[in-house]
Amino acid sequence: MPRNVKGQPRVGGRIKGTPNKRTQDVMDRLAELGCDPIEGMARIAMDEGAPIEVRSRMYSELAQYVAPKRKAIEHSGEIKGDGPQVRIILQQPA
Repeated sequence: MPRNVKGQPRVGGRIKGTPNKRTQDVMDRLAELGCDPIEGMARIAMDEGAPIEVRSRMYSELAQYVAPKRKAIEHSGEIKGDGPQVRIILQQPA
């Protein structure tokens, strides 16, 4: 019998949105230990005594849960002229 015949109900398999067994086992174990990885990363990120490299890595990891990563885009056209000009002005605070 062919798979995915239009009009036929889907039979068997995991319900959509249900975590697989390994993921669920890890989630259950972390809950049993009272461990929340997101909270742990947030605590490290906010700890001013931690090295800045570690703190910045934690913020970077946490940012993925707040804002999606942007896709890289590729330009295949031609740039005419000298391209954009950028002017940087440095001023000392008064």
